[in-house]
Amino acid sequence: MDDGNQDKLLTISLGNHKLYKMSHGSFKTESDSEILETFKQNKWIVLHEETGRGQGERFKNELEQGDYVYITIGANELFAIARIESSRWNYVPKNITNDGKPWIYREVKYLKDAIKPYPEELKRNRKHIYPSGNSTLTEILPQRLDEANEILFKPYFGVRFASDKITTVKKDTNIPIFPCNTIFYGPPGTGKTFNTIDRAVEIITGSRRSHEENKKVFDNLREEGQIEFITFHQNYSYEDFMLGIRPDFEDSSLKFRRTEGIFYKMCKRAEKNYLEANKTKENFRPFFNVFAEFVEPLKREEKEEIEIKSYPGTSSFWITELYPNYLGFRKQSGKENDRLSIDALHNLYEGKMDLKQVNEFYYGPLLDKLVKKGHIGNEKSKFVPLKRYVLIIDEINRANISKVFGELITLLEEDKRIGANNELMVNIPNEDKVFGVPPNLYLIGTMNTADKSIALIDIALRRRFEFIGYFPDYTLLSDEKRSILRHINKEIHERKKSADYLIGHGYFMNSIGIPDVLSNKVIPLLMEYFSGKTDIVEEIFKGSSWSVKYDTEQYDWQIQQ
Repeated sequence: MDDGNQDKLLTISLGNHKLYKMSHGSFKTESDSEILETFKQNKWIVLHEETGRGQGERFKNELEQGDYVYITIGANELFAIARIESSRWNYVPKNITNDGKPWIYREVKYLKDAIKPYPEELKRNRKHIYPSGNSTLTEILPQRLDEANEILFKPYFGVRFASDKITTVKKDTNIPIFPCNTIFYGPPGTGKTFNTIDRAVEIITGSRRSHEENKKVFDNLREEGQIEFITFHQNYSYEDFMLGIRPDFEDSSLKFRRTEGIFYKMCKRAEKNYLEANKTKENFRPFFNVFAEFVEPLKREEKEEIEIKSYPGTSSFWITELYPNYLGFRKQSGKENDRLSIDALHNLYEGKMDLKQVNEFYYGPLLDKLVKKGHIGNEKSKFVPLKRYVLIIDEINRANISKVFGELITLLEEDKRIGANNELMVNIPNEDKVFGVPPNLYLIGTMNTADKSIALIDIALRRRFEFIGYFPDYTLLSDEKRSILRHINKEIHERKKSADYLIGHGYFMNSIGIPDVLSNKVIPLLMEYFSGKTDIVEEIFKGSSWSVKYDTEQYDWQIQQ
């Protein structure tokens, strides 16, 4: 490892590579010290193959040669910055761990020791990217890099990571307005479920990113409880969705217990935040009164810079200029071309925006300063920003909608939600308290229009949702795949007289050859559409560049170009 001047800041450019936290917390006890020492000597990072939340799969399939990790022994000790040296992983010999469990490792090259190995000041920070966070393998996304550099890498490793990808993440100053209830509808394979991820992230963060970036943000928001994903089916009930009484099989005698469904839990979670955020408004002076007092030193004849102390154990930055729409500030490094949006500060102060939407390292301590200045009275009240919550219901029309939603149908309307002009609360059976739907909870449903064997959307529910159609997008396919899909869909539409039965581009968006796609995915769907009539399916392919025939001797399809 680098044993040079520990006071000199080492800058590591990530380039196209990624940066991860890697925790060896499972081996932090004194009894496992020999095992841990073996890992260090072998230059391994080690993880249990079955680690939850997809971490085991990411370790095997996502990490690439050249990616970087910082290694921590749980929250107890910071070890080193390292670079992954091989694209391959392997199993740790069982005689090393002596527990018979499937531990896997990757080889790394140590680049820098921790200069402050014991992160006592960080133990209060529970974000997943820090040592005390409840995670084993976590990617540190580009938009978190400034914060991580100041709080973790500079003070504890003497390292600064740089990434060109930070500027590619758009940070809007205002969250766009979205309908509270939306259904993505369309034929199969058109990307309805795929696009719920992007919509959910945009609703909560206000930012548009690539789908790959959104998926990582989506996973984090699910862990934090702001997004939930469920799939309806024919047996899904009101008790599953809202509230019910179920037998308790853990007790020797027959007892029943109250169970809360996913919708009830999400409503209560969102309502708690909504009420606390509104209470925040009552306890603070108007933003622009507070802001005017805060920037007063910049308006003096002998202008004074305003020092903002960052998070504990990190450096300060200074507000240097006041412009109509933003504040200019200077970092510890001396750079003065950075700016902070006044609109963003206003929205953060009033709880209309979440710190996840901005660079938390700079906006966070500045917001803290404004909040302290704006607080009214002696009572200490916590500042709570308003958050948005999203419940995704895949295959929403597969359940009996009227039975599942019950009296909730009326509460879904935007003007009937908590705090709205026509706020409506209902009495829930066997409950003492009334129930309402908060305005910061968003529902996104998906509906496959080709599945006519399931319930149609209830008229009462239909008028309370905004419907967005998804249909085949041929521009996403190669010429050959585009040609055959256009032909198939033209023939389907002529026979069915409806776009509900078209086949989506998703069936062809993979590396599988066209014959296999037709044989394994498209033809079985066509057989379902046309009640198993092989002659109609054969006719659909006439005039295309593909010959499709049903072999009545082998009872199989013959596909040729």
